[in-house]
Amino acid sequence: MNTDTIFRKNIDSLRNSLATLPEEHILNAVKCIEATRDVIANGGKVLLAGNGGSASTASHITNDFIGHMTNWNRRSYPAIALTADISVLTALTNDYGYDRVFARQIEGLGNKGDIFWGLSTSGNSKNILLAIEECKRKGIITVGFTARDGGKMKDLVDIWVPANTNECMIAEAYHLFYFHSIAESVEALLDPMEQ
Repeated sequence: MNTDTIFRKNIDSLRNSLATLPEEHILNAVKCIEATRDVIANGGKVLLAGNGGSASTASHITNDFIGHMTNWNRRSYPAIALTADISVLTALTNDYGYDRVFARQIEGLGNKGDIFWGLSTSGNSKNILLAIEECKRKGIITVGFTARDGGKMKDLVDIWVPANTNECMIAEAYHLFYFHSIAESVEALLDPMEQ
């Protein structure tokens, strides 16, 4: 298979996935927008975590909450990527095991009234599942971003926002699109620009 064929195959997968996106997935994303807006409006913060490419997506969107999407003059929104502090990540992994790396941070940083966005294409990443359990103990709203099947996460979270695919690369592309769209929507609701 040549590179042109691979690229076209991936474009076709993304196109077909978007063309058959269920309305339920869109409505779940809207629930995430509304819940995130309410959390920020009430003084809470957004906590985000994922593994691998999802870890970098969590950091990317934290930047968009703290910085801006389209409104450069709006206030900064509180957001923490639990994937970003290498000292914390390595210490917790060494002392508690990688399965507890996010739950331990939520124990220390999370409060009732916050919201946690967990990313796992499989929906079965143990460290994300344990983080969700810690959120439940603390009264933190949970949102799960997965591939289409959702794994164990889909039944654990308050809001499940799946990608309409089980292909990891396409699901990660969906997640970045979802996150940008959600962050832009939250910004428009909280700090609308002058028309």
